[in-house]
Amino acid sequence: MSVYLLGPLIKQKRELLGLTQEDLADGICSVPTLSRIENGERLPNKEHSEMLLQRLGYSDTLQISYVPEKTLELHELKFKIRQAVIHKKREEAQALLAKFSSLSDSDDAISSQFLLLYRTILNDSLELAARLEQFLKAIRMTCPSFNAQKLPSFLSYEEIIAINNIANCMGKQGRIEEAIDLLYALKKHYDCRMVNQEEILRTQLMVLYNLSRLLVNAERYGECVEICDKGIRISRETGRCSHLDRLLFYKARALIGRGQPNDYQSAEDALRMAVCVAEGLGNEAFKDHYLRYIEAHFERDYWSTGESSRSQGGVMIS
Repeated sequence: MSVYLLGPLIKQKRELLGLTQEDLADGICSVPTLSRIENGERLPNKEHSEMLLQRLGYSDTLQISYVPEKTLELHELKFKIRQAVIHKKREEAQALLAKFSSLSDSDDAISSQFLLLYRTILNDSLELAARLEQFLKAIRMTCPSFNAQKLPSFLSYEEIIAINNIANCMGKQGRIEEAIDLLYALKKHYDCRMVNQEEILRTQLMVLYNLSRLLVNAERYGECVEICDKGIRISRETGRCSHLDRLLFYKARALIGRGQPNDYQSAEDALRMAVCVAEGLGNEAFKDHYLRYIEAHFERDYWSTGESSRSQGGVMIS
């Protein structure tokens, strides 16, 4: 897309969504700067254009045609860091993050947010309370008025990752209901906002998985089954399977907890599928975890022979 169309594009989508310039610019740039961008009087830098486009629901692959070499290098580094974190390549992610830090502008809130967010994710030595504080600090770099009761109207990729981590920390602190409410708010963000489908797929399944895990812990089994079914359906429709085995596992746990007629049979089916998916994805640790759960909750020969234990007097639940 030509750089000369970017400003009008931003203005058109902002007005379509009913956002004021103050809403969109909050934490990214000043309102006068956004006004000049929309009127074609100023070209946004790469970081600002990426964040503005993400908040408006466009893919951040919609790029400005001409950018400085350093800006392009920073953009590529971000992608590599995200991928290294997703694939749990900690040392690689830390090395890339150090390079990003040396190249980025320390006065830029978006770069500073990125650095703080991923440094915190990669720092296992931080105590839980300190981790939560760092994630809250990161989100407030671009959403100064953020609080757990009310999310901003539109969110970027890094903002969603920060909020997801805030909810996870709250859950580990025993603040289960607060964490659930926060993840439900993220779910509502996907359900109700005009968000680009590509952007939804980058984070939605992660949010649904974390929400299902918390719902099981809160013994809200019916809700958990609904959330898992939604995630499983999305995984099948889109081919995004990175969280599929865990969604199947938590669906099985919720079904066992709920205990309605046919729930045990459905739980068996979900667990068997979770094992197969984990094996297919090469997730041996998850596969072993599911098999241990099966051994603890069902007759072992069901899984070794493929014959349902119901034919031998019913499912045994410990």
